[in-house]
Amino acid sequence: MNSNIRFENHLGPRVIEIFFDAGFAIRAKEDLEELKQAWSANLKKWHSPYTCIFDCRNFAVAPELQADFGRMIAFFQKFFMKKIVGFVEDAAIKPEGIPFEVVTGYEVALAQTSLGKNGGLSRDLSNLRSRIQIDNDFSAHVMEVSFLAPSHFETPEDLRTLREKLQNILMLWHSPYSVVFNVENCTFGENGRAGFAAVERFLKGFFCQSIVGYGTTTTPEDYPFKVYRSRHKAVGTLTNQGLQAGSDANCSTRRSTKSNPAE
Repeated sequence: MNSNIRFENHLGPRVIEIFFDAGFAIRAKEDLEELKQAWSANLKKWHSPYTCIFDCRNFAVAPELQADFGRMIAFFQKFFMKKIVGFVEDAAIKPEGIPFEVVTGYEVALAQTSLGKNGGLSRDLSNLRSRIQIDNDFSAHVMEVSFLAPSHFETPEDLRTLREKLQNILMLWHSPYSVVFNVENCTFGENGRAGFAAVERFLKGFFCQSIVGYGTTTTPEDYPFKVYRSRHKAVGTLTNQGLQAGSDANCSTRRSTKSNPAE
């Protein structure tokens, strides 16, 4: 079974990006079902039509399952997917049996969406925004932040990037939550620790109950939040905020993330 499906949700521009960072092969119906279930679960966060960018760089469908894959795409087209476009890096290496347009180059695919030329995520991990990965566990009321490559926070621009990435994800939440940082690839300089206070105030203005971290760092005091050696210990300090899933809307109490609280 493959377990390498990653979604990037851009709620404002109404674009979903589906990436397979280590590739994905549909060789059995179980693989197809895994993709369908992950995609369906991600759609539970959406309430409007969207365009999809699909990573075909290292994606394959066995010939005997290509018709089934086509039916799966048709299924999602009935659930508010207005358009889907795939992309590869080499025109000579395009997967067989893909029932939608596949273009050469991520930027070419991006240009066909409302994200526009500069709105998407660079695949170059030297870009901080690309390295920040956020996963939501709505049942446990936890937003987990991890980093795909070493990331150091020191400047106001670094913290602004983190805040903007978090703000985009906040559009998915409608109830209290806690933020957990995996600090294995994350460090803070002195200015970064001081500047994080503004990010913390922003989050706590939008339902955030607590912020903790975990990882095998030798300098837990160098982080602007409490850091535990294991994820189990970090999450164990959090208080579950009740039975309502964090993705369930309660629009009478939800504040808009478009206007920032006073800092």
